[in-house]
Amino acid sequence: MQRNLWNSLKATALLWRWALPGMVVIGLVIAARLTGSLQSLELLTLDTFLRHRPTESKDDRIVLVGIDATAIQQTGYPIPERDLVDLLNRLQTYKPTVIGLHILQNQIAKLDNATLFATLKQRQNLIISETVLSTTDQIPLPPGFPANKIGLIDLILDGDNREDSHVRRTILGTFDPLNAEVYKLSLTIRLVEAYLSAQDKSLTLKNGLRDKEAMRFGSTELPRLKPSGAYAGVKTGSPQILLNFRQHHQPFRVLSSNEIRAGKVDPNWLRDRIVIVGITDPKIRPIIPTAAIAPTNSLDIQAHTVSQIISAVLDKRLLLTTWTEGWEYGWILGWGVLGVYIDRRTRGLIRTLFAAGIANLLLVGGSYALLLLQGLWLPVLPALIVLNLSVVLPAVYSYVYEHEKTLKTRLDERQRTIEQTFNTLHNGPLQTLASLLRQGRDNKLPQEQLFLTLENLNAEIRGVGEHLKQEALTQEESLHLRSGLKLDLKLPLHELLYEVYTNTLERSDFSQFATLKTSCYFEPLEKRPLTIDQKRDLCRFIEEALCNVGKHAEDATHLDVTGTQSQKWYCLRVFDNGKGIATAAPGEGTKHARKLAFRLGGKFKRETSSPQGTLCELAFPLTKLWFQ
Repeated sequence: MQRNLWNSLKATALLWRWALPGMVVIGLVIAARLTGSLQSLELLTLDTFLRHRPTESKDDRIVLVGIDATAIQQTGYPIPERDLVDLLNRLQTYKPTVIGLHILQNQIAKLDNATLFATLKQRQNLIISETVLSTTDQIPLPPGFPANKIGLIDLILDGDNREDSHVRRTILGTFDPLNAEVYKLSLTIRLVEAYLSAQDKSLTLKNGLRDKEAMRFGSTELPRLKPSGAYAGVKTGSPQILLNFRQHHQPFRVLSSNEIRAGKVDPNWLRDRIVIVGITDPKIRPIIPTAAIAPTNSLDIQAHTVSQIISAVLDKRLLLTTWTEGWEYGWILGWGVLGVYIDRRTRGLIRTLFAAGIANLLLVGGSYALLLLQGLWLPVLPALIVLNLSVVLPAVYSYVYEHEKTLKTRLDERQRTIEQTFNTLHNGPLQTLASLLRQGRDNKLPQEQLFLTLENLNAEIRGVGEHLKQEALTQEESLHLRSGLKLDLKLPLHELLYEVYTNTLERSDFSQFATLKTSCYFEPLEKRPLTIDQKRDLCRFIEEALCNVGKHAEDATHLDVTGTQSQKWYCLRVFDNGKGIATAAPGEGTKHARKLAFRLGGKFKRETSSPQGTLCELAFPLTKLWFQ
């Protein structure tokens, strides 16, 4: 049960290791969007989509009457009230449904404020303009003019960057900053309300059904722009809508004030129409930057807003809308997960790029189609970022990881080769050399036997070299013992240990082995599979421990070697009743035993027993560790 749990955790960790770069990308993009860092780029994406829509028909229900630079030169500026009233009276003769005067009071040269527009023949269908968003220097309105015949014309610019701003949204109404109890509607809403009620008495302005703070005409609800990632931190408390500009090189009929005065117009152009009168001289009314269409003036902005609302109500033309933030971030997360999936499931650069390319086409094409078919503006750019980076970054991470893994594997293999070579030399030729030196110091070795021993040592070293060379060339899975015996490491561990035990006790350089009473038992290891390297290391451990007995266990009479398993551990013990090893710094054999214990997740000890004797013990768990 515990082993299955560790394996499950290990598999989960490996999966998250591959998904981690993609999850980090998703988190960073969402964080950037929440702070508004992607706002300019998202708005640029919307502009691009709107610019590349199919051409629409001209909206003949709206006529713009511009007081251009020529007219301004003739009349002067501010515009004399008499000339303006004359223009409005002439327009009334063509029986338009409603006239919107997109001219502020300070742009009119009044003889007497009390008599402003007093000479108008008809003003029931006239709506004049004001600005309210600026609380300083508000322009007084003509006294006696009905409140429902006044509309605000304030514009809101999106600060794309420090040097550039564009109009993409329009305000429909707001509370008066100077009088919070007074609610003011925009000129566009006033014009739309007048026109639609003339078409159908039921099409009056009401509150929304889905959104109580939205505006509605009949069943058409104007979707309010709400704070989101594309408009993070932007105050949209007053009802605002995104501008859905009419895609046409000349979307509305434009007449000059001089043409009206000269009577050079077709009466049918103006009858039952919405007429908006305004100054078009760029010196007075500066050009308004818009990224979705060519730069225009504020008069055109009002016309586009009116057109999109009446077209939505009467023609079912789409209004631009967005998802709620929850759906938007779910959308971004989904594309990021798809990027991780593509990187995980595809193999090879070409396949990965092909799959990512298809996903990009679906994302951009689907988002563009939804804008055309449903008016839905989706967060395309954040989704593109997470999709592509979720494919690229894991690939880079995988390359770096695999490179480091390969390098580490090579270093580990080199280290293992060095350790195996050392163990082979340490437990064979070096042990012989140590015995030879010891006997030489005691003058117990005749010259003839010395030369014979050196010849054997030379042959042994060459044999070790040939074995290591052959093992490297053939990838042979065997253990080379001093006698030239090769053990197949595929054999069960207890058989290998017994062969090592027997071979080591037959060594002639440790003469006291012949006088020891020995006992040996190795219990089969059943619960934990071992690798070839682990088996080799355990065999070398037993060989090293027995060689230490041969070198250091003076006056020893008994040797006990066992390998036993309990419920959770397997324990290798080598015990002799000799005088023991003098206290000293740990040798290379002890260091390798400790490394082996660490790799197996076990423990090692070598200690002196009472009253005498030495115990060398290595124990390791029967359950394979999850990190191995």
